[in-house]
Amino acid sequence: MKSETKLFLGIIIGTIAIVAAGIFLLSKPAGGNKVDSSLLVRADSHKIATGSGAVTLVEFSDFQCPACGAYHPVVKKIIEEFKADLTFVYRNFPLTTLHKNAQLAAAAAEAAGKQEKYWEMSDLLFEKQKEWSDADNARDIFAGYAKTLGLNVATFTKDIDAGDVKDKISQDIADGNALGISGTPTFYVNAEKIVNPANFTAFEAIIQAAIEKAPKPTSGEEAVHTHFNLAVYLNGSRFDFSLPKYQETNEFIHFHDGKGDLVHIHKANVTLGELFNSLGMSFAGAKMYVNGKENSMFMEYAPQDLDQILITDGAIIPVADDACIYSEKCPERGTPPPEECVGGLGTDCED
Repeated sequence: MKSETKLFLGIIIGTIAIVAAGIFLLSKPAGGNKVDSSLLVRADSHKIATGSGAVTLVEFSDFQCPACGAYHPVVKKIIEEFKADLTFVYRNFPLTTLHKNAQLAAAAAEAAGKQEKYWEMSDLLFEKQKEWSDADNARDIFAGYAKTLGLNVATFTKDIDAGDVKDKISQDIADGNALGISGTPTFYVNAEKIVNPANFTAFEAIIQAAIEKAPKPTSGEEAVHTHFNLAVYLNGSRFDFSLPKYQETNEFIHFHDGKGDLVHIHKANVTLGELFNSLGMSFAGAKMYVNGKENSMFMEYAPQDLDQILITDGAIIPVADDACIYSEKCPERGTPPPEECVGGLGTDCED
């Protein structure tokens, strides 16, 4: 074979290898090093969690960022395709030096969230990004979106400038800065930063790989249905788990029937980490008390029947103690209300 032919074939093979390596890298985390999960997800972070929570996808984003707008439909498709296993978390990271209305847009989404329309407003902001990005009357445009969504516009307009809304966005930005984020969107999968996928197929491959890597529930386990009481207090306020978005996020350990202080367990040795991962939550700086005693196991702790668990970053506050009614261990206090059993393979629920 002539030397020129060998050289030509070598170039072709080398090019194929480089392309293949590039595709491989695009489907892997950026460095494989996990970051501090407490910086990724706060107790009050906006989440979509409808499945097992095996994988948590966190996006730091800017509503005015064109690239974020381009990724928006891709992310929505990812959420829908992997809803059985994925928890999605959105964090604000407005690039105010580049985008004059980014901060206001983030405030508009947060204000809508106070009327339970966060995701609906987020969709509108991305879908109509070109309409308001360079507008001098963006505030009026956002008020129009609020009206379209059926919000109380006066309350919405007031909430845009509310202190808690500003604090929420500032906390998101502070966490992003602590993580070293310099551009948007930035994605993390199970606390690992990923290279922004080139397309839906690449994104799909990353999430699928994370699901396959996650621990799998086992079948054939002894049927379990126990209960414990839980209360979480952050910044002096009790966290409301009775909201629909926090209900039944994991088939083996979950809040249920609109109650925000009672947790149902359907698998032996399930941990608090499995519950809070399904909610996309972590608790930096907080302490945990189990039956009145401080417990350092935190996410690794496997709650026992009738436990009273308090997570707080402040004072020790009494926890409800009605789990015994649901576990039918205190008949003198009454019987549990009828409820639809929620669970899956390996639980005592039929459906």
